[in-house]
Amino acid sequence: MVTGDLIFFSAVEGIVGAMGHSARQATGLTATGAADLVVLDFASMPGDAAEIMAGIDPLRAAAFIPHVDVTAFAAARASGIAHVHRRGALAVELPRILSLYAGQLDWGIA
Repeated sequence: MVTGDLIFFSAVEGIVGAMGHSARQATGLTATGAADLVVLDFASMPGDAAEIMAGIDPLRAAAFIPHVDVTAFAAARASGIAHVHRRGALAVELPRILSLYAGQLDWGIA
């Protein structure tokens, strides 16, 4: 999970943990390593979507973006991120996303 927001990370960690998996926090994309799924918190990330996406597989990414940041939503979708949601939808969307990948991933969520 890429975020500098400890509260947001705690929320993700709780959801992932409840599903029997683990998450690790990264403050930048270079620190994600070979994660199977990268959860991006656009609210705490520097740079634009192109810079953000340069280092990850967009098909293995989920972005959570503040609902007022229309530009970030458009850029994230244009860059090919598989799952783009408003930040407030985390509790609903992340379990659904994790369930979609459950059979495909060797869990190491960054």
